[in-house]
Amino acid sequence: MSGAILGYQPLEKPSEWPLVADGVRMVAAATCDSVPYPVPKVMLALSGLAVYAERVGIARDPLAWLAPEVMTRYLLARTKLEGSSVQTYRSILLRIREALLWLEYGQQPTPRMSAKRQRAAPYTPPELARYLMWTRTLPPTSTLGGSALALLALGAGCGLARSEVLATRGTDITVLPSEAVVVAVPGSDRLVVCRAMWEEALAARACAAGDGYLFLPQRQVADPKNGVSNWAKRTLKGASGLPELKLARLRSTWIVELLRQRVPEDVIARAAGMKSTAALAPYRASVPRSPPRPPPACCAARHENSRR
Repeated sequence: MSGAILGYQPLEKPSEWPLVADGVRMVAAATCDSVPYPVPKVMLALSGLAVYAERVGIARDPLAWLAPEVMTRYLLARTKLEGSSVQTYRSILLRIREALLWLEYGQQPTPRMSAKRQRAAPYTPPELARYLMWTRTLPPTSTLGGSALALLALGAGCGLARSEVLATRGTDITVLPSEAVVVAVPGSDRLVVCRAMWEEALAARACAAGDGYLFLPQRQVADPKNGVSNWAKRTLKGASGLPELKLARLRSTWIVELLRQRVPEDVIARAAGMKSTAALAPYRASVPRSPPRPPPACCAARHENSRR
């Protein structure tokens, strides 16, 4: 990745490139993990924008290049771009801008009008505590109490997705000498350390399950359709004071808590089975904003250039 950034040269070799190359490489290196596009495409779009900005007299600063009006003028000037190519360039540049604003100011990405980008809200700590108390009221059988503990621990404690919860067996759980509890996520090479609140319950459930499934061990089908949601509705029926139990919300709770604790985003994304940190963007809305930081060097340079 670093080689693709450092070694990049525009094909047309514009005279403005040496003036903006360092800024382009800096922005690409800082944001490429948060942008769901390959590095060559990021470099192509960003270098073209930077060269255009330099050519028309825009301040030599990435945030000035990525101003919405500058991006629009740049795309209109690229008369050879047509149809979907224009939309692709615009999408790349907007995602770079969002990632840069997040890194420098903690500014949340602009919400998109797309349902698939929304994520279930996390549970609050009191709600999780009530769930834990609720499991203790269930018969300590593998069908009820055991499955309830497994679902909560694998969801809120390990961030597993539906198919992973259904596939996890007792033999996938390991208790380390440090007493940390680790899950070897089925169907992947990921190892996830369970959150402290749930590790005792997960270890006990794994011990009881042996080589059987942790969740719904008596099922006849490996991947029952709606198996998690239907079980949750049946089991919680009549329970008072509890919100609807959804695995998506349990997974969101795990992700948001790691973000709140400032765990590196690349670590979270890998543990969650995500392709890049860009997939974490919808969860950031649930994370409190950090205190404002001093303006970065690039902004100081922009103000200096604007006075010249």
